[in-house]
Amino acid sequence: MKKTLLFCSIFAIAAFNFMSCDDEDENNGNTTNNGGGASSNLSAEFVGASDCLGSPYDTEGTRAGEGDQPAGTKLGYKFDKEKGEVELTLENLVLNCAAIPKMDIRFSGDTIIFNAYNANPEFAAKCLCTYNLTSKVKGAESKVYYIRPEKLTDVEDIQVLELSQKSEGVVYFSNVTSSY
Repeated sequence: MKKTLLFCSIFAIAAFNFMSCDDEDENNGNTTNNGGGASSNLSAEFVGASDCLGSPYDTEGTRAGEGDQPAGTKLGYKFDKEKGEVELTLENLVLNCAAIPKMDIRFSGDTIIFNAYNANPEFAAKCLCTYNLTSKVKGAESKVYYIRPEKLTDVEDIQVLELSQKSEGVVYFSNVTSSY
């Protein structure tokens, strides 16, 4: 009987610890819309989007704009260590010509998850445009962060921002999906 009681007690403690960890991960779900989570000091702000930069069919060979890179979406980053800010610029996102481009960012631990979308879905045009979207992540430290699109299409779409090694750079995603 004592062994059964001991086993049940250990199981209950383990289950409680597991649920506590799970709740903590959910609390780190910061976005540009709702601010801070319980244990993360990261926050995000949408800075803005470019006007239509032209048709996606005008690029030569790749949507990323680099001859030796695969087709996809390019994300540039610049880290300001003194301010603790990372500026993220998503380049050449294809949306409907009547779109109002927007990018939300949320966090899961050290992973930055971005969602680029059309904030004006009720108006549509029969043309496509490319846009550049910029957001800032505040509270960043000189360490490794992972970044990925919200709609993960491939494991390769998880990229590494090694902010302790590089203060700026570019990462590529195979396909960032959005509604036109």
